[in-house]
Amino acid sequence: MNHPLRPSAIHLAVLMVLGTPHLAQAQTDNPAEPVQLDLVTVKSDTLGSNTDGSGSYTTGAMRTATRMELSIRDTPQSVTVITREKLDDLGLVRLDEVMAQTTGIMVNQQDSERTTYAARGFSINNFQVDGMPKGGNAPLQDMLLYDRIEVVRGASGLMGSTGDPSAAINLVRKRPGKELKGSARLTAGRWDDRRAEVDVNVPLSQDGSIRGRTALAYQDRDSYFDMYHERKTVGMGIVEADLGPATLLTAGFTFQHNTPTGASWGAIPYWNFDGSLANLPRNTSLSTPWSTWRNQEETVFTSLDHTLDNGWKLHLGYARTDSRNNTTVAYGGSGYPDPATGTGMSLWSGVWGESKNIDDNVDLYATGPFSLLGRRHTLIAGWNGGRSVSTSIGGKANILYPEDIPDYRVWTGNIPQPSFTPDGSRTETETRLGGAYLAGRLNLADTLSMVVGARVSNYRTKRENYNTSGTFTGIVNDRKISDEITPYVGAVLDLTDAISAYASYTEVFNPQTARDKNNELLDPATGTNTELGVKGEFFDQRLNASVAVYRTLKKNIAELDRTVPTGFTLPGGGSAYVANADGITAKGIEFDVSGQVTRDWNVSGGYTYLHAREADGDQAVPTQPKHLLRLSTSYRLDRWVPGLKVGAGITAQSATWSESWYGRPGDAAGAPLAHLTQAGYALTNAMVAYEFNRHLSAQLNVSNLTDKKYYRTVGFYDSVYWGEPRNVRLTLNAKF
Repeated sequence: MNHPLRPSAIHLAVLMVLGTPHLAQAQTDNPAEPVQLDLVTVKSDTLGSNTDGSGSYTTGAMRTATRMELSIRDTPQSVTVITREKLDDLGLVRLDEVMAQTTGIMVNQQDSERTTYAARGFSINNFQVDGMPKGGNAPLQDMLLYDRIEVVRGASGLMGSTGDPSAAINLVRKRPGKELKGSARLTAGRWDDRRAEVDVNVPLSQDGSIRGRTALAYQDRDSYFDMYHERKTVGMGIVEADLGPATLLTAGFTFQHNTPTGASWGAIPYWNFDGSLANLPRNTSLSTPWSTWRNQEETVFTSLDHTLDNGWKLHLGYARTDSRNNTTVAYGGSGYPDPATGTGMSLWSGVWGESKNIDDNVDLYATGPFSLLGRRHTLIAGWNGGRSVSTSIGGKANILYPEDIPDYRVWTGNIPQPSFTPDGSRTETETRLGGAYLAGRLNLADTLSMVVGARVSNYRTKRENYNTSGTFTGIVNDRKISDEITPYVGAVLDLTDAISAYASYTEVFNPQTARDKNNELLDPATGTNTELGVKGEFFDQRLNASVAVYRTLKKNIAELDRTVPTGFTLPGGGSAYVANADGITAKGIEFDVSGQVTRDWNVSGGYTYLHAREADGDQAVPTQPKHLLRLSTSYRLDRWVPGLKVGAGITAQSATWSESWYGRPGDAAGAPLAHLTQAGYALTNAMVAYEFNRHLSAQLNVSNLTDKKYYRTVGFYDSVYWGEPRNVRLTLNAKF
């Protein structure tokens, strides 16, 4: 087996040995003249936290779990890092595509614009960008902006205020470097998918102490289901300035504008009117050509980092995100079809004008080493939190078409587009969530370390109402929670030089954004999370592997309210929820591996087993599979065909099901609710890439290679959402 990956100290030693005789001879021949040495550049093989250009499916360090820059092995939780190399190899450009390739993450798609994620039996609500909460009302994130995605499974409330026991997903932005370089990409795919990208890194001063990076992408695509079309523009500009040898100032902005038409609001029916399976074609859409969820998100951010002489680092970060949504949709999501007559379906209509979210977030911490009892330890103390203001305007929707679809079999959506007339009223929902934390990584022995910490969180939310004259009329739903303590403890025991065992415990405190049918917020979810595992670093620390077992209890879980009528929505288009006060207990096993076996061979994969039960012992969350497998690999064939790289992958899951919302059509009153089912299935993908030279390459990606028919979601209002058929994308890459 090839092991070319060795510490750079060896290279330094060789250079010193080879260089010493020449230096001595030069000094003897001309003792009075200065010696001009050739410039030698030494690059380390050690992986850092940034993954752009590393060529690896793993990283050397990550900070999402504890803010301390720890290796994956030293982090006492189950983690996965999706690197830039893996994103590029698999051709992943949207967050849902990335999560569908990530260990333990289940992707559910409610319609063309709304995607949810789950892990360990629970919904994921903790989304971050550079460690700060991602803005609300945001579009599905494009991967152009990011160096990597760090996923911490289990509760992570010590750093993020929301200690949800599912997972935390942290998208880490790209950063500028000191060298002039850039890349451009053109992609063409099935269903008229066209995408162009450019990413340029520029030193703005001669020595690179001031440097910038900008990235832009434009995508124009249709879809496998009828009528859908999306235009998307994404961009970033970021500048870093070394104010001194120990001080770094960063400032930047990002934006993403999505303009879909033919957007859906819901999925397609599972049953016909007589209770038989509808099995509608994958291209079925009961939308209209003008239906849209236009969404734009713009963020400005800055940070200041300073390192003291004693090794302590101070960090101050701020970000403001402005996200806006304009929704005008009509979709045939109500009813059950009659395939003989084409009747049975009717339209849901949603016309709400513009809603917006303004999110301000602050991140402040200090971290560094200290000595105690003859050993060196690490301490971190900080505060992070933010304020979110969501505004919805009142008005009247002018709808000039009937609800019933005459014949769904020939439906084209050719009906008048409704309009929205604002009446001057509005509601503003303000949420403040923040907290202080203190944690330490204590080196108790040469082979034993412990992370101990706690967070004190404060939470408040209120909704202000304004009438048509713009006059404030009162506050409703005013809630406040003070000094909520979330403890965290984790331990790592080195069993060998390469293998460690770990254990961790934390509690769950998660303020919820879900609302009941009266549009009131649900109380925060609470619970506990315990985890045990073993981790290892192999092949010169270029490959990480882990196995973990966990037990989680979560109470007061938000679940869709089944008592509301068909098509019921809250103001703003959301669904109504109720709280499961007794909660759910989830147990499971997770395996994860990622990194390089050799310099040419990358691997990434994971398997998870989930056992979730309600308080009464019944199976919980049957929409999440008990067994979930993710595997991918790539290999450079330079030894045989210079420039050629191939890759393949598989995702597989066991069966899922959902209990009927209203009962199968034709069933007797009071009969047990029928199940909507999806049998277990596997999806395969393949990749081949060829470098013509060091500046130009081409790559072909094929997903769902066997064109497997499957449902990505079952049970959302007795509907199903087809997964994407076989897709083919060809990309031309240029670098300089």
